[in-house]
Amino acid sequence: MRLLHLVLTGLLLTPAAVFATDEPQEPALPEVKVIVDTSEVPELKAWGEKSAKLIQQWHPKIAEMLKQEGFTPPREVHVVFKKDMDGVAHTIRNQIVIAGNWVKQHPDDTGMVVHELAHVIQAYPRGGPFWLVEGIADYIRFYQYEPNTRLRGINPERQSYRDGYRTSAQFVAWMEKTHPGIVQKINEAIRKREYQNAMIRETTGKSVEQLWDEFVQSEDVKGRR
Repeated sequence: MRLLHLVLTGLLLTPAAVFATDEPQEPALPEVKVIVDTSEVPELKAWGEKSAKLIQQWHPKIAEMLKQEGFTPPREVHVVFKKDMDGVAHTIRNQIVIAGNWVKQHPDDTGMVVHELAHVIQAYPRGGPFWLVEGIADYIRFYQYEPNTRLRGINPERQSYRDGYRTSAQFVAWMEKTHPGIVQKINEAIRKREYQNAMIRETTGKSVEQLWDEFVQSEDVKGRR
């Protein structure tokens, strides 16, 4: 009868509103603002607009993967395309700089935008462990954004977890599969400047080297040799 009375008086409260508690609710974060500059390569304007939409879509997803109590990732991302830049892309704080020539030659490489966006959200202080900084960014790219991309197998005689990028991403993915939550724990430690390889032993009971040896002998690796 109480609910019926509310409807009849024109309040039209939803059941959620009728039975709401006094518990505080976390305010929803505003949509990330993306500013794109294609002035040096105006022919890439459409591609730049596409990258902005991708960032708006994936920013909250990556922020959730790398969440940390008391930490709010940048809510504004700048994307600048350079006409005469070597390489692919790099990130400086909340600015992603992309080589225009690379995009022209590889127009389907949207994954590199996700990789660089991961760096924006990581917001790690300088001096963080290279293999994890780049490994986590590529883990997000290849295991979350484009999981169907087939990565090359690991050659333990030539490769190491210290290599970063795709090699480290495969190791990071395996660690997360065998020890769920370790990526978020490592992420928080790097942000706080507290990361040491010893924390992996404390979390898993094994050193990084022992885990790497176990990883290269796993079916995840042997199945792709």
